This record gives sequence, C-alpha cells and structure tokens, in this order.
Amino acid sequence: MMYKVLFLLIEFVLCIEGANILGIFTTTSASHNIIHMSIVDALVNKGHNLTVVTVLPLKDKNPKYHHVYIPPPKDVKKSIDESMIQMANTKGFDNFKVFISSIKEMTNMQYNLMFTEEFQNVIHGPTKFDLLLFGYAVNDFQMAIAQQLKIPVVISWVNVPNSMVNFFVGNPVIVGTEGTGFGQRMKSFIAHGVMKLVNIIGHYKLAQYYEEYKEIMNLQDLQSYQELQKNISIVIGNSHFSDGVIRANVPAYVEVGGIQIKPKPAALDNDLKEFLDNSSTQGAIFFSLGSNVKVSSLDPKFVKVIYNVLSKVKQNVVWKWEDPSNFPGNSKNIFYRNWLPQDDILAHKNVKLFVTHGGKGSIVESQYHGVPMVALPVFGDQIGNANQMVDEGYGLNLDYQTMSEDDFRNSIEEVLNNSTYTDNVQQFSKVYRDRPISSRDTAVYWIEYVIRHRGASHLQSPLVHTNMFVQYSLDVVGFLFIMLYLFVKMIKISLRFVKSRFLKIKQD
Repeated sequence: MMYKVLFLLIEFVLCIEGANILGIFTTTSASHNIIHMSIVDALVNKGHNLTVVTVLPLKDKNPKYHHVYIPPPKDVKKSIDESMIQMANTKGFDNFKVFISSIKEMTNMQYNLMFTEEFQNVIHGPTKFDLLLFGYAVNDFQMAIAQQLKIPVVISWVNVPNSMVNFFVGNPVIVGTEGTGFGQRMKSFIAHGVMKLVNIIGHYKLAQYYEEYKEIMNLQDLQSYQELQKNISIVIGNSHFSDGVIRANVPAYVEVGGIQIKPKPAALDNDLKEFLDNSSTQGAIFFSLGSNVKVSSLDPKFVKVIYNVLSKVKQNVVWKWEDPSNFPGNSKNIFYRNWLPQDDILAHKNVKLFVTHGGKGSIVESQYHGVPMVALPVFGDQIGNANQMVDEGYGLNLDYQTMSEDDFRNSIEEVLNNSTYTDNVQQFSKVYRDRPISSRDTAVYWIEYVIRHRGASHLQSPLVHTNMFVQYSLDVVGFLFIMLYLFVKMIKISLRFVKSRFLKIKQD
C-alpha cells in the first residue's frame, strides 16, 4: 500500500514540477536538430526541465531550457563540411566512399565529445535526470550515459522507420510494403539485406567505442553493448502513416511526422515579408538545398544553370545562398539570404513552388503546406524521398549534376502550369493535417508515459530479445526442411523395402 502511495506522489510531483530530461543531439546536421529541438520545445512548454547538449549553435533558442554547446574541433568540422561538398559533387561508388568516410569521422567526433569536460560536467552535475532524449545518428555508444544515470532512453529519429532503428523496439521489417510488383519487392529485399549487412559491420565498431568508454571511465558494471540496445523505451520517428507507405509499427514506435512544423507560422522579417507579399500577382518560388549543402560551394556550372533559369522566370524567387560576398547574380526578382525560416516561408500564400534537395523534413513541410516541388536530390535518403514524391504526383525530380537549363526550366514550368501537382499535394495536406492529436502533443504524451511507468518495459516487443534466426523463424524453416527430408527418405526406404519384398515373393 505504501509503495502505491509513494508511486502516486512521484507522479504528482512530476506533473507539477516537471521532469528533468537530458537531451543529447550531437549530429552536425542542422536539419536533424530542428526535429530534435521541436520535441524539446514541446516538452519545455509542458513544464519539463530540459538540459540540451549539441555540437551546433541553436537558432531561436528557448530561454526555458539549459543549452550546453560543445563545438567539435575546427579541423574536424572543416573536414565534415568538405565531405558534404564532395558528396554533392560526386556520384556512384565515389559518392558512397565519401559518405562512409564522413560517417566514420562524425562517429569519431561524437565519441571524443563524451570525454570533454563540458559533457562530463552535465553527467556528474547536481541535476538528477529522469530520462534521456537521444538524437540517433550512428552513435549508439553514447547511450552509455543512460546506463550511468540509470534512466530510460527515448530515441528521436528524423526519418521513416528502417533497419537503422527498427531493431531497438522490435519493429518488423516487411519487404514489399514499398510495392507489390516483383521488381519492387526484389529491389526492396536487396536494399534491406545490404542495410542489414552495413548495420552488422557498423555495430562492430560502435561496440568497440562502447567498451572503450566503459574501460576508460571505469564503468565495468554497465550492461553489454548488446543489452544496451535492448533497453530502449520508445522511438519517436518523423513519419506518419499517410506519407506514402503503410507499415506495421509496434506500440513502442511512435510516429510524429511533421513535428517541426509550427502550429502557427512565425512572423517573417520585414524585408522578406514585403518581398513575398509583393508576389501576389506572379507568385514566388522558394529555392533551398537544405542545411548540409552550401549551394555557394557547388560546381559553378550548376550554379550558373540555376541562376540563368531563376533570373528569367516571371515569379519572384527566395534563394538560400550562404556567401553574401559573392552572389551568383543581381537579378531584381531574386531575394538572397544565408539562412531562411523554411517552414514559415512555405506557409506563405504566395509561394507556388519549392525547389528542394529532397530532405525528409523539407518534403514534409512542403507537403504540409500544399506546395508542389521540383527536387534536386544530392545524396543519402534524398534520392529515395524525391522519387517517392514524384510517384505520389507532388512534383518532378532532376539529376542536378547533369541537367541543362532547358531541363530545369521545363520542369519548373510543368509543375507551375499543370494544376495536377498542386491539386495532389494540397489534397494530401488535408489528409496529413487530419489527426486526433498534434505531433507535439503525441511526443509529449509518450515521453511522459515512459517517465510515469519507469521506462515502460511492457511496451517492448518480444522480438527485441530474439536473434535473427528466431525473428525470421529460420530455425522453424530449417526444422521443417529436415523433417521433410527425413519423411522423403523414409518413403524412399519404404518403397525400396516393398519393392524388394514384392520381387522376392514374385521370384518364390
């Protein structure tokens, strides 16, 4: 009885004073942080106390949370930025090699960050944390912090459920959900297999980091790396069942697609607002390749193609350009800015087209606001996102490294002048917005649920604690094959016996 009363008192205190939540977001991708910080803002606004660790400075910081900024060494940051430029300017296997190299460098950076004084001060500081909100970016070893602090883990994931995070909560991977045709299923099967292999290889190195951290910090009582991965309470993912593929998600995978989109757009600064307001007659085009790729660092031939087309369209153009000392041109219809509030711009009624790199967040924001797209994917998941967007009829997709001015111009004109694209994406917008509870409230509810139920282990799927043979019933299939083999063998032996007896009787 006393135990129940104490538990209710703890819940009451958490509701009144708010929980102490530690957020670790050590990716160098600003677009990832936008998703993570949207969850943070929602929690802060509900009265919870957040301490947030990032390697990037934060724009529009909420004064209600404590921010610990630990920038990576300058040479490391420069190398990662250069890798992004290389990936943007290469294709095929060369692109893949640069991608793997950049992942390795980012992982090393995230590991070394754990030993910094600022990071250790957070862990050993006076605050007693109730939960770790963890931005996942191939940094599993950092979840050792949850083991140190003896608190549950909620993963913040910026994409759709895939093999990188599904195994944390036993989310099933069903090949064929992307399409039922044989070719589509074969492609999906191979892709899942390759990703599984990459994960196995990658986790071998991540496990080494984890064991090294345990040894260096004298934390030998912590769980093994494999056990660590089986103690994730929930994964909060930036996806929604309406965005293209129906998946069989377990309860511990919580979909909050579009969480970064503000319930009400923020006011634009005066210059930008005036520029867009004055575009009511001709409309406006928004051009941005996201936070990871600097357009000003790309091949000048590509920049020339973009400028020559956008400077001649009748629409006004808002262009994200990072180098204010060296604009590609001075056309009167183009408004340059090195940073732009993407969600707020797409919400403006005069924006008629979004030219995007195809990042998940960008696609979602454009879909939410009913703006058709022309995609110029650069690397990673952007290619798949762009292809799916085209399949759904929300715009067109181009290879930016090979496209001509005519290709780019024709695609823009097609999407702007063919109302089918706008109709399709605006119809989707209605479906996407129609939810019983907002993404932010959904995220807050389930995080509070995990805290209330001390990790909510009852949400775990049995698949979390099984191996691949059990998950895919390979042991059962093997047993049935053996039984079938023995059955056939017995039939053959029986037939030979009957035959020999028959022949013997006949001879007699």
